[in-house]
Amino acid sequence: MTNRYRVFSEQNYAYFVTCTIVDWLPVLAQQPYRQIVLDSLAYLRTHKQTQLNAFVIMSTHLHAILWPEEGTNLSDVMRDFKRFTSRSISREATRLNDRELLERFSAARQKGRAQDVSQYQVWQEGSHPEAIFTFKFARQKLDYIHYNPVRAGLVESVLDWPYSSARAYYLGEETYPPTDMLITG
Repeated sequence: MTNRYRVFSEQNYAYFVTCTIVDWLPVLAQQPYRQIVLDSLAYLRTHKQTQLNAFVIMSTHLHAILWPEEGTNLSDVMRDFKRFTSRSISREATRLNDRELLERFSAARQKGRAQDVSQYQVWQEGSHPEAIFTFKFARQKLDYIHYNPVRAGLVESVLDWPYSSARAYYLGEETYPPTDMLITG
């Protein structure tokens, strides 16, 4: 078994994580669903003892660098984040009467391993955490996160994408949710 996605609970590292909507559905392109994720990232900073060092929200997935405080388990943070956002997105889809989306979430739940108490599965399994050991790897992951919308052809500059931490790093501007800078200068 590979250690590629191992969470080193005995050590204190920042981690690059990815969360993907089931079937790569463009759920996060819609403002109410995207706002749930943004608000939840803000919540984990203040209530889950976890720094949000970088992030980008795309239509089908998100990338982030998270740094749990010593004694805080990243696996627990990610489990709670995905559980809460899944339930909130499902409730919002119900409120909006988005039957197609709910049917896709329900079908994913039937195929997947979501808990038996869940009617819907919003996120694909796993978040594939990669521990950040070096400055070079940190810079690579920051660039990967911030250039994601550029590579996808959504904007010409990383500064044009409003749902990322790029403006904090390149311009020193406040973002929502706030960014805990991993690298300065």
